[in-house]
Amino acid sequence: MIPQHLALLMMAMMILCIMLGGHIGFILGGLAIIFGYIGYGSEILSMFPDRIFSVCISFPMEAVTLFIFMGVVLQASGIAERLYHTFHVIFGGLKGGLLHATIMLATLFAACTGISGAAVVAMGLIALPSMLKAGYNKQVVAGVICSGGGLGVIIPPSIMLILYGPVAGISVSKLFLAAIIPGLLLALGYFVYVVVICLLKPETAPPLKASERAKYNWRLKAQMMLTSFVPTLGLIFAVLGSILFGIASPTEAAAVGAIGSLVICVGYGKLSWKTLKETCWFTIKTSAFIMMIVIGAGVFTSVFLGLKGGEALEGWILAADLGKTGVVVLILAIIFILGMFMDWVGILLVFVPVAVPIVDKFGIDPLWFAILFCITLQLSYVTPPFSYSVFYLKGVAPPEVSLMDIYKGVLPFIPIQIVVLTSIYVIPGLATWLANAVP
Repeated sequence: MIPQHLALLMMAMMILCIMLGGHIGFILGGLAIIFGYIGYGSEILSMFPDRIFSVCISFPMEAVTLFIFMGVVLQASGIAERLYHTFHVIFGGLKGGLLHATIMLATLFAACTGISGAAVVAMGLIALPSMLKAGYNKQVVAGVICSGGGLGVIIPPSIMLILYGPVAGISVSKLFLAAIIPGLLLALGYFVYVVVICLLKPETAPPLKASERAKYNWRLKAQMMLTSFVPTLGLIFAVLGSILFGIASPTEAAAVGAIGSLVICVGYGKLSWKTLKETCWFTIKTSAFIMMIVIGAGVFTSVFLGLKGGEALEGWILAADLGKTGVVVLILAIIFILGMFMDWVGILLVFVPVAVPIVDKFGIDPLWFAILFCITLQLSYVTPPFSYSVFYLKGVAPPEVSLMDIYKGVLPFIPIQIVVLTSIYVIPGLATWLANAVP
């Protein structure tokens, strides 16, 4: 069997094994050993120690670990509950006020954690019971939580962007800048949808009763804003501001965020030995899970490219003469479909090294393509049948919220994401302007 055919068989086996279930890191690593041994012999075994060492000392992996720690500490501090209660009081008198509060909180939480799953779970535990109790439509509520929580994939400091940068050879700081406007556009699209649905169907999200709103005067509201909103904005500015102004690298900014989250936790009186131990243990488990995928994907990609699988795919796409638009649409379509079945970490680490050379051949802006790539992956988070955000929410939702309710709830948000994705394609400056404007 010629090497190119071996590489393509390797890719097909990977997709099949993942669809059958199993840890993606072991699947990638195991297939790399099998096909690498067939293609190279016993030399393949020396690649694993080298890959493990390079991952363990890499700055992006340090940033991932620190941002995970920051997000877990913030969740333990109770700041999300405080923020939601504040937004609940301020916006509760409006139709759909709690939905707006949930989107705002999800956006802020995304800017503090960079993890989609954490945001969806947090919103499901904090916001879902309050909105159901207030008589909100459970499908709309589920859709807002899944879509709003998914903003953690694209809004800095997104862990997806941190991993994407080194794999594609792009500055993580530039990726952070490029993702700000698209992330805010997605949040704005969700706001507009909530406004429209509340105007067309007022019974979907009724305002809070006047008697409940009367409990809070302007002094109490100001105090709530000061103790919840200000610390959150301060932490976001400390992390992203230090990157944007060139004061710190993403890894150093992650360390600033980790320390800042501990300060907030201490300020709220939530830091204890038990909390710190549980936080560190969760961070270790999550980081180890990601590291296993990074190691397996790294070796898999090296074997695949070494067997000239990338050249074979590139040759087919170039021979098809699809043009710039056709190539971008084809790659994004493949990523979208794979996102329904695979974890985003595996998709990013395996397919970005294959896609980047093809993108370069057509003179496509790598920064612009990176944002399109990441938003497409985010879109796959809420599309049936295998929607990670849907499953995250179902895991913490009360029994009366069925899986079908959540699926129906997320469907109206899919066109919003497609519109934003199309807008960025048509107007590349939405993704590149800010990154190019800041030195």
